Amino acid sequence: MNCLICSNEFLEKPSWTSLFMIKQPQVICDKCQSKFEQAKKKDYQKDWEGTKFEGVLDSLTSIYTYNDFMKDVLHQYKFLQDVELAKIFREDFVHLKAETAMIVPIPMHPEKMKERTFAQVDELLIAADIPFSQPLQKTMNTTQGKKSKLDRTQSEILFTVTENVVGKSILLIDDLYTTGTTLHHAAYILKQAGATKVSALTLVRV
Repeated sequence: MNCLICSNEFLEKPSWTSLFMIKQPQVICDKCQSKFEQAKKKDYQKDWEGTKFEGVLDSLTSIYTYNDFMKDVLHQYKFLQDVELAKIFREDFVHLKAETAMIVPIPMHPEKMKERTFAQVDELLIAADIPFSQPLQKTMNTTQGKKSKLDRTQSEILFTVTENVVGKSILLIDDLYTTGTTLHHAAYILKQAGATKVSALTLVRV
């Protein structure tokens, strides 16, 4: 088998989980796997204190940190449209099969979807065989990372809610957490529409 990242041939180490198909087959070599770094827990609430977004996101978990290797992998996945790379992270999301909250991937704006050709967050869940719902529609196609903190907290809400979420507990899924604007906007509009709890899981955190 060839590694999906470096293309080098490798042999998967035999294990009981792989033998009985409990675990999906390995798709990258151990050397590439070792370059991913686990994310450290950080305070995500501080930047939103005193704004209307304070407290709208009940919890945030990120799996990996944004090191140089992850930067290259995400570039290959998102911008070079290598959708196969979603398989790398199957085991990171497989635990969501037991999740009781409504799983909602952050949607792309239609213009961005045409540019990228696939919804990268959806594909992470599809690769792990995780069912999801989509009560959100993205209405603003803007880049938040270049905006100041004040601009981000005062900007127009990026989403609308298109389905009934009253009384729902929701788990938002995103690929990358940078400023937190996207997730806080999504959590805000979902709670405005009646959701009782909104948490988030991201693949990577800067």
